Amino acid sequence: MSSLQTENEFEGVLNREENATLIGYLQRERPSAHSDIVELLVKSAENLADATFFCPDSDNYAYYLAHTREGVVFAAALGLSALAFRLPNQAISGALAKGGEAFGELGNNWIMFNPFWPERNDEHLLDDMQHWCRLAYHHARALENPVAE
Repeated sequence: MSSLQTENEFEGVLNREENATLIGYLQRERPSAHSDIVELLVKSAENLADATFFCPDSDNYAYYLAHTREGVVFAAALGLSALAFRLPNQAISGALAKGGEAFGELGNNWIMFNPFWPERNDEHLLDDMQHWCRLAYHHARALENPVAE
């Protein structure tokens, strides 16, 4: 995607209130995403029925997003090694205890993992990322159609 097209990249299904802070961050920072972190995101979401992916410029290794069919983004691959997940409140403390870090620049409830840290035990890496991705996906599905109180 050329720089002339960037203003329109979020006009479609991703242009939702739930994604506003995330979109603002992406438009300001224009992060890239290494192919290894993108591959891990795709593998983490492979068992989610209607997970969809968005990348504004895959030829130039731009960021990579996973979202629901209705457009709520639930995961992002950013930079060399960041996987970020939009998690439900009840999962935040567990994610932080497992090495995640709050990533408020993306909005509330976003937790970032660096799965490629040298001290990381790779034996359970994919299982762990699939767990957080699944929680994020179900949380995003709940955000699509919130229950009226």
